[in-house]
Amino acid sequence: MDRLYALGVSCIEFIQYWFEDSEGFFELVNDLSNPHHVLEILFPVVSVVDSVFGAQLLLCMAFGSWLNSVMKWWLLEDRPYWWVRETSFYTGPRPQLRQSRHTCETGPGCPSGHTATTATILILLIMWISHIMNDRKCYVWWWKYVVYPVFACALGSVMLARMFVATHFPHQCLLGALVGSFLAPALCIYVSDPFIWRYGLHARLPAARAVAWHIFSAAVTVAIAAVTYLSLTLCGWDPHWTVKLAFRWCESPDDIHVSTTPMYSLVQSTSALLGWALCVTPAVAQYRHDTKNRSLTISAFTTGLIVYAIRHFQDNICKSDALWFYAMHFLVGALKPALLLRLVPAVSMWPFSKPIKQKVA
Repeated sequence: MDRLYALGVSCIEFIQYWFEDSEGFFELVNDLSNPHHVLEILFPVVSVVDSVFGAQLLLCMAFGSWLNSVMKWWLLEDRPYWWVRETSFYTGPRPQLRQSRHTCETGPGCPSGHTATTATILILLIMWISHIMNDRKCYVWWWKYVVYPVFACALGSVMLARMFVATHFPHQCLLGALVGSFLAPALCIYVSDPFIWRYGLHARLPAARAVAWHIFSAAVTVAIAAVTYLSLTLCGWDPHWTVKLAFRWCESPDDIHVSTTPMYSLVQSTSALLGWALCVTPAVAQYRHDTKNRSLTISAFTTGLIVYAIRHFQDNICKSDALWFYAMHFLVGALKPALLLRLVPAVSMWPFSKPIKQKVA
């Protein structure tokens, strides 16, 4: 692996030199592709426009984040900015990699979560645009010739941005892109679209049994994460060893955030999976974007109010007790899908729920 890492460091040095004047652009790209921001910001916005698409996004992001976190513990790879300081591979002067406020991530490096997130979102957008074009009678024949190159450039920009800030090696970005590209169509086609339950995978199961199956699947993901954590501990590995490396070699320790730790990512993803399993049923289909009897203004206002209340609650959770901190975040993460995918649409449709009385001539 040292030879592969050394080759990756050479690529990063070249990217940092060649794109030296584009630091502001790559900082913005890193912000936009942050998996934490996608769940905290993009998911509520999408749920206002289309609840089915929001359910698909939530499932793909939650399962993808869980898979990414578990794979990081399975593969246990380094990140460039601390590997060049720790390795004995170099006999002469070590490469000097520049750091930024996005460099100091704490989890193992493979695969790249930002790249996987971007690939997943772009595939979902392609599927959603295709749905709009084919099913809503507004087909534009040339849309693929515009969307595909733009999305390819966007994914390439994220991969370059992750290498520019020296937080991932090239092969880690490539693996993240492959994982994200596979997850979106696999999950959306076979699981997340409520219409599939009526004819496909769950055609013989009533909605209650399908929900029970999804809850069981969410519990299995929690169990796999716990077994992985305990296995590392029993084998003599510290699951948080990368956090120590991050604090040791990060030039600005203030840039280290709890949202980059593997444990926080697992808590966020597994709670979102459980919340999805509890609230997503075929009833979500009535809140699609073409629903006429629904107020988008009420939906947007209620969503903003809920997101603000959740953010205020999370900011005031006691951080001195780790168990309490993670338990509260898990509870909030499990409750959020029900609020945004079921409560908000129901409130936005409430003014139209009463039948209009016709005047008798």
